[in-house]
Amino acid sequence: MTGPEPPAPIRVVLLSETNSKFGAPFLAELLTHPDVEVAGVLTRLPGQLCSYYLGEPDQVDLAEQASSAGVTVLRPHSVNDPETVAALAELDPDYLLIANYQQILRKPVLDVPRRAVVNFHPGPLPRYAGLAPFFWMARHGERDSGVTALITTPGIDDGPVLAQRPVPLDGTEDAGQIRDRLFSESRRLLREVIPRLVAGDLKAVPQDPEQRTYFSSPGPDDTSINWSWNAEEVLRVVRACHPQPGALIATDGTGLRVHQARALPRDAAPGTAHSPGTVRSHPRHGLMIACADAWIQVLSLSWHPQGGAAPSSTGGADDPDLAAGLVELLAAHTE
Repeated sequence: MTGPEPPAPIRVVLLSETNSKFGAPFLAELLTHPDVEVAGVLTRLPGQLCSYYLGEPDQVDLAEQASSAGVTVLRPHSVNDPETVAALAELDPDYLLIANYQQILRKPVLDVPRRAVVNFHPGPLPRYAGLAPFFWMARHGERDSGVTALITTPGIDDGPVLAQRPVPLDGTEDAGQIRDRLFSESRRLLREVIPRLVAGDLKAVPQDPEQRTYFSSPGPDDTSINWSWNAEEVLRVVRACHPQPGALIATDGTGLRVHQARALPRDAAPGTAHSPGTVRSHPRHGLMIACADAWIQVLSLSWHPQGGAAPSSTGGADDPDLAAGLVELLAAHTE
């Protein structure tokens, strides 16, 4: 007597940004999973790239990755165009899976798969819905994070939660470190969720709207340092802006951005109190700027002049070849 037939592989279409370092590992995982058939990948028009990953090493290309595996690639102007909806329907998917795709799906798209549209969000929903969760977690010194798989609805990140993994942080990670950690945990979550998708187990828990926090992309005020803040607040902005774009050192148009910094311990800092924003060039500590309760040692920075010239950077704050903008800042503020 033979046992029951194993379930047929589920047909999935992955939606992701072309250069997404979140989507590329997901596609690799799906392509090698024995219970998954990747029916297609939907991504952006050629040349339309997600700004999150510009300038980073080890660039990825999901269209090329999918084509190399013999997978159909759709690159529409809009995922909600009737032609795109028809093309998705022809792929006959059981599921649409979303991993860092930034167009909002309307009802005709949500109705395409036989079973559901599942979105993988690198945040602990209902907290940190929306864009740039890594920036905001670093900005808030978050310690209680997580990753989420949810059933997609017409709203933004507000569907019922299919599965989650908690991810504890120590509150001192920068945005890049948080991103890498949550991307890795999201891939683990995908492995946990696939057997449920195969079994058609879509039991999900509605989100508590009272616990919801939503964040959009950070603006200039969110990425600028206010030197009247205490050291922890200053360093949170620096960590939130690392590795890109760097925290604006001043709001006077100098275009200087801090990428790494630390608060000097009291026994290493100058003994004399100084008003916030005071700049010093120290023979041992290099560039130091006073905040409300400490001296901040600037470990690396870059200069982005307004004229559109290529940014210059310093490997360390005590580099003798400081950019012209930094020299001007020092001349204006250094004691």
